[in-house]
Amino acid sequence: MQFRSPRCVATFLAGAAFVSTTFAQSTIYVDEGLTTGLNDGSSWADALQTDDGVRLALLQSVSGDQIFVKEGTYYPTTGTSRSLAFNLKTGVELYGGFVGTESDPSERLPLGDAPTILSADLNENDGLGTITDNSYHVVNGLNSNATAVLDGFTVTGGNANGGTNSDRGGGIICLGSTSPTIRNCHFLSNRCTFGGGAAYINGSPTFTDVIFEDNFGGSFGGAFDINGGTGIRFDRCTFIGNQASRAGALEIFNTNGAVVTNCVFRGNRATGGSGGGAVWVGSGGSTTFRNNTVVGNIANTHVAGGLVDAGSNVTVANCVFWDNQGSSGQNGVNQVSGTTVTYSLIEGGLAGVGNLSTDPEFVDLAGFDFRLASTSPAIDAGSNSQAQPGIDLDHDRTARIVDAPSVPDTGVGTGALIDMGAIEYSVGAPDTNCLTLPNSTFDIATLTATGSNRVVDNDLDLFAIGLPASEFGFYLMSRSTTNLPVASGFICLGSPQYRFANNIINSGAGGTLSFTPDLNNLPQMQVITPGETIYFQAWFRDGASANFTTTLCVEFE
Repeated sequence: MQFRSPRCVATFLAGAAFVSTTFAQSTIYVDEGLTTGLNDGSSWADALQTDDGVRLALLQSVSGDQIFVKEGTYYPTTGTSRSLAFNLKTGVELYGGFVGTESDPSERLPLGDAPTILSADLNENDGLGTITDNSYHVVNGLNSNATAVLDGFTVTGGNANGGTNSDRGGGIICLGSTSPTIRNCHFLSNRCTFGGGAAYINGSPTFTDVIFEDNFGGSFGGAFDINGGTGIRFDRCTFIGNQASRAGALEIFNTNGAVVTNCVFRGNRATGGSGGGAVWVGSGGSTTFRNNTVVGNIANTHVAGGLVDAGSNVTVANCVFWDNQGSSGQNGVNQVSGTTVTYSLIEGGLAGVGNLSTDPEFVDLAGFDFRLASTSPAIDAGSNSQAQPGIDLDHDRTARIVDAPSVPDTGVGTGALIDMGAIEYSVGAPDTNCLTLPNSTFDIATLTATGSNRVVDNDLDLFAIGLPASEFGFYLMSRSTTNLPVASGFICLGSPQYRFANNIINSGAGGTLSFTPDLNNLPQMQVITPGETIYFQAWFRDGASANFTTTLCVEFE
């Protein structure tokens, strides 16, 4: 039986953690809708008010500053110069997504609930179909390092159709040694004529929890054209509906140390003869491709609609390639071409250790829900040794390696085995409508579950990871949600709450709380009936205070 759960997710992203990379000397506030106050950026009441307020805030900022930007649309200039962009700065953290009352980025709503747009539509006429007067680039990295942060924005409308360097990177351009940190952003409908509709990179930036959607990359890389970069990283990113002649979503050219993990590629298209409906890698260099889900991408005139390795060193493991279409159909070679693949599920079959070819049994393929159903052969079928080091969360920000007790282990490793694909099997879905704050170890305590969502089976296993070591905690359940600050975190369960008071658990050396509730003996004589949605959360001691995990919702059958 397939498990179907409410997504409990109001946006594309699952509540990403806020971890400041610098010590903030001051905060500059921006609110383009404000009409009162001092207009000096010193507070929300006196925020910078114009629709180029983000540009002004960046100009006056110094290393160590944070810039908080209220929902609204902002432009890189009040004029019409297409060469101007939002220029990132080393040591300056730029945050969008505020409603105008918060004092910290961790208090923001999920991405998209307070849309904060960086737009290249200088004359505000994109709705009329005129984009030739848009900025070449929306954002420019300007040789900034990893302490330059862009977090919580929609980046849209860039049209890089000019001369050298103005013909690439419509959303963001990062030349030279540029290596900013990009998180929780949505690069939407950017264009270029050369390469990289969303981004052109030859530095080493990182992208985490970023969506790249409907970007057009001209010749190379519908979303990304990476040329000569080093150590660029993508984690928990989503590539949807991007298009270019070569590499519908992601081109990695002559680049060393690129890492792509926990990403989803769907509906991207390569229109030219070199293919790579989702990904094209070539001309030397090395790329690590781990635990990605690549579904429904197309190469119009090349054999490979999924991934093409054209003379590079690409290692592919623990991935799912399904329904990608090349010029000859949808067999194994249409999924991946030119490289060795191991411990991956590939439609049509492909030679390689641990590979599978059977239906991955997504929860809802037609609805783009690429979670694994309880009967999926991809569960516990990957290779732990091929898991990317330091990655403990999947695409949906739930625990990355969790054992499914009811599923036979077909992968390799000791202890719990990793799944194939971007999303680890979980009985339930994360609820990101409530805030979750980092704990004293600067990690987010994340809750996931395996087992069965059938009440009659009485086999639900809850796991919380990312807690401080050797701390005590316990689980709670509720039929509703809220969002209230308590101690060092937020309680997300509405009233009434039911505490499993007789099950106090120690997180141990690994910082994990494991718990199997007895559904036949619930707190306060509660009874779960099929069709009910129950929300779970764990409380834990956090040094001198206390904190909470993320919230998981389970629709019981």
